Amino acid sequence: MPGYNRRMTTTATASAPGSMLAAELAGLAPTDAARIIDAIAANYAPNTLHAYAWAWSHWAAWCAGRDLDPLPATPAAVCAYLAERAEQGIAFGTISLTCCAIAFEHRRAGAVDPTGHEAVRQVRRGLRRSLGTAPIRQARPLCVDEIRAIVTRIDRTSAQGARDAALILLGFASALRRCELAALTLADVQSKPAGLLITIRGSKTDPDRRGQVVGVAHGRHPATDPVAALGAWLVARGTTPGPLFTSMRPGGPDLQPISGDAIARILRARAGAAGLPTARITGHSLRAGHATSAALAGVGVDRIAAQTRHRRIDVLIERYIRPIEALRTTSSSHLGL
Repeated sequence: MPGYNRRMTTTATASAPGSMLAAELAGLAPTDAARIIDAIAANYAPNTLHAYAWAWSHWAAWCAGRDLDPLPATPAAVCAYLAERAEQGIAFGTISLTCCAIAFEHRRAGAVDPTGHEAVRQVRRGLRRSLGTAPIRQARPLCVDEIRAIVTRIDRTSAQGARDAALILLGFASALRRCELAALTLADVQSKPAGLLITIRGSKTDPDRRGQVVGVAHGRHPATDPVAALGAWLVARGTTPGPLFTSMRPGGPDLQPISGDAIARILRARAGAAGLPTARITGHSLRAGHATSAALAGVGVDRIAAQTRHRRIDVLIERYIRPIEALRTTSSSHLGL
């Protein structure tokens, strides 16, 4: 079955062999069929479809190497694939993503989902116990001192430097996800006496796109003030409507939207230039750094959750708050070592 690109296109989806709607769509006008396909695709976030496509491509390649059909697939083939991936050191989260991608493609094609078979369920349970569910490689949270070290090394007299400083400081202060930061437009930011109000039009925790608003206060120090840094970037960017953070060309900003992957690359490059180890620095390091730094400063978990917009407080506590509390409350500080 054909894969799909980063965004599921109407042409690829409508023409997919075996699609549940293929026969029905063939009898409609092309514009009507396209609208239906677009509505179905909207059930899934673009990042989800991209992740499914990535996982599916690995599964399809594995099947091709063994002369097996990836769709419809047998439960035995899925079990063998999952066990092999686990032996290769793949995290359980990636194994779960693979199952979701296989199930998605089978449902989309109207085929029986092999991941629902009891044998596959037992293999997944066994791998869950043997591998554990903790991420193998978590993003390293950046602390305030590290953020200061990064931005003070940036030459903000250039448009690119002004953009990168604003991107890093606003990303840290707002605790936005990198995809949310990349999706901001000029119209999404309102300047207020106390700071900035930022509207997130759609996010992981707002799939219906009702919109969420977070605040960013003025910084205490000129070098790390996110509001001032954004103002300097907007002078270089200009007031033309469009993406808030843009890509660059030799002559300056080109008003093309920046990507989430580009944000991660910018942060990693700027951190490296400041002498920080970059192995575990990702786009998530800004958001994670906000949560852990706020917890260290004594901010209550309810206020942190309101800023990060976590739907599950237990996830916020387990990933960001509890490690900080472990250092704060450890009895080892009283041992006299």
